Amino acid sequence: MRMTLIAVACLLSLGTTAAAQDKQPVVKPTQIAPALEAKVRKVWEDFKNKNKESLAAALSDNFRQVEEGSSGFGDKKAQIASVDEFQLKSYTLKEFTVNPLGSQSALVTYLAHYEGTSGGEAVTSNSAFGEVWVLEGNTWKGLYTQETGLK
Repeated sequence: MRMTLIAVACLLSLGTTAAAQDKQPVVKPTQIAPALEAKVRKVWEDFKNKNKESLAAALSDNFRQVEEGSSGFGDKKAQIASVDEFQLKSYTLKEFTVNPLGSQSALVTYLAHYEGTSGGEAVTSNSAFGEVWVLEGNTWKGLYTQETGLK
């Protein structure tokens, strides 16, 4: 009997927790999409213009990234350092989608075509990007980026 009471108590507490989680405000993509697209475009422009301070401000301290062909994850420090290693000459961003992941985070996906130089060699890429953005205080910051090259 005691085990039954404990099991019922556990189930009731789970139901209460689930109900509390359901009460989080639902963020609609139309509410945040313009702001997040603008943030992504600003990051690309900051990278192109080698504005490390602004780029750093747009990224969470817990930022991570992975690029196709890399040997693993990079962090915020590595992303800022890459500004010196890659000269971004031009880029086009299109097909943005924003999907809320809760009240304080969102997945942003888009396609990019960019050209530049790295180590004196020309680089051209068509890539798909997936980025997780999180609300830190009142500011959206990049938390995670993954680039996948396209044919």
